[in-house]
Amino acid sequence: MVEFEYEPWGKIIVHEVVKYPLEHFLATHSIGVQAGGVGRPLNWSDGFVFVHKSMPPTEDIVREQIQGRLHWNALTYGTMEKYEEVIERPGRIRIPIIDLSHNAIFQKMTEWIKSNFEN
Repeated sequence: MVEFEYEPWGKIIVHEVVKYPLEHFLATHSIGVQAGGVGRPLNWSDGFVFVHKSMPPTEDIVREQIQGRLHWNALTYGTMEKYEEVIERPGRIRIPIIDLSHNAIFQKMTEWIKSNFEN
């Protein structure tokens, strides 16, 4: 019989945080996309659009993950108060926005951003 166990991450260690003005953040996700195309998606939670990048799965990183510690190489974000499913950029480039506000990890992340990086 298969048994399931849920064990959330104990700690997420962020090694770099970069805030972009929303317009610049959106532009970086439409670079190289032809007119009428779809840009790289962004995540959204509680007033922020963001992307996080995990560290490569080296032996040390995997050991940390097994112990419940996740390392993000970078967290980039911009402020976007209201959720929108798709944002259209010049040239009819569409950027999908994924609503992750229901996820407990990303709820904590937005609280952390507000406490540490927003004045």
